[in-house]
Amino acid sequence: MKTSLLEPRALCLLLISTLTVMSNITIAPALPGLANEFSGTPETDFLVKMLLPIPALFVVIFAPVFGWTADRFGRRNQIIIATIVFSITGAAGAQLQGLEAIAISRAILGICVAGLMTAVTSLISDYYSGQKRSQFMGLQQAFSSVGGILFIVTAGYLANTSARLSFYIYAVAILFVPLIFLSITENKHIVHLSDHQQDNKNTRWKRPLIGCSILIFCHFMVFYILPTQIPFFMLEIGITDPSKSGLAIGVGTFLSALSSIFFGKLVAKIQSYGVALIGFIAMGLGMLVLSQAASFSLVILGCGLMGICMGLVMPNFMAKGMELVPSNKRGLASGVLTNSIFIGQFVSPFITSALITKLGYSDFYFLAGAFTFVLALAGATTLKK
Repeated sequence: MKTSLLEPRALCLLLISTLTVMSNITIAPALPGLANEFSGTPETDFLVKMLLPIPALFVVIFAPVFGWTADRFGRRNQIIIATIVFSITGAAGAQLQGLEAIAISRAILGICVAGLMTAVTSLISDYYSGQKRSQFMGLQQAFSSVGGILFIVTAGYLANTSARLSFYIYAVAILFVPLIFLSITENKHIVHLSDHQQDNKNTRWKRPLIGCSILIFCHFMVFYILPTQIPFFMLEIGITDPSKSGLAIGVGTFLSALSSIFFGKLVAKIQSYGVALIGFIAMGLGMLVLSQAASFSLVILGCGLMGICMGLVMPNFMAKGMELVPSNKRGLASGVLTNSIFIGQFVSPFITSALITKLGYSDFYFLAGAFTFVLALAGATTLKK
């Protein structure tokens, strides 16, 4: 089945993909302001930081469920409902009166993200196969990153006025609903010839899928340092302007977009294991730069290297993971891979905050860099099998 990357349903899927990155990092520049607003609440700093990964926890809980429902009942209605509720609960944080209420709205937001990610990933595998699937997943990551740039930089500037204004950015999701109605169709029974051949050839798909999931988990556990720790790290080294933390995170997402555009061509030349090696090495170098950073320019460089890793590693393991499974297990596979992303996001602030408290920022970033170089070898070895 021939499918143009420029057709309305392709554009719709790419736009929806921007919502998944919006779910967490959008309010990152507002965290110091929220901590100040709720300074009278016990354990405020920890609770405010947890506003970022709370959606991830509920993605972890509900992604397997929505992966099954996407296979069983279809993708389109799941996307429509999740998008509408996403816009309402995301924007609700601007008006809610307490950390507990905001946390609940973030939990519902996470449930919506689980529905979106599993259904969208399944539809991409329905519509595309082979090299075109890899190319599209690279574009998906590029759109997510560009969306991240717009959302995080805008949130940084809004945070200068009020930390609460950043939540209104989530309301943009409602604008996608008419496009979903008009362009997305159900394609539950599409099986591409290459997928049919792969289904017959590969009956041992569970173990390599788990391997991809573990590597995605480790990647996000390290990468999520960017939105959860960079704003506070910049305060530590004397950079107090919240718009600069938004800019630093925006640079990371920009380079993620730039590198992911070339993912399809790169994987065709050096294969998926070569892409994994280059991506993780870039992140390791980024961690080493941050371990020595005492200026805004070095923070920008470190965040940029992390973004390059994101742009290569994310579509690489997602495409490989979806390639491994039979066509009737795509929803299940998307649920497993989505789970690995958000488990990594959820545990990241627990692990990184504890290590930073014990080691300090410099030694922590050095340790994270060493761990990422190990991931480079592990990722290349896993995908070369």
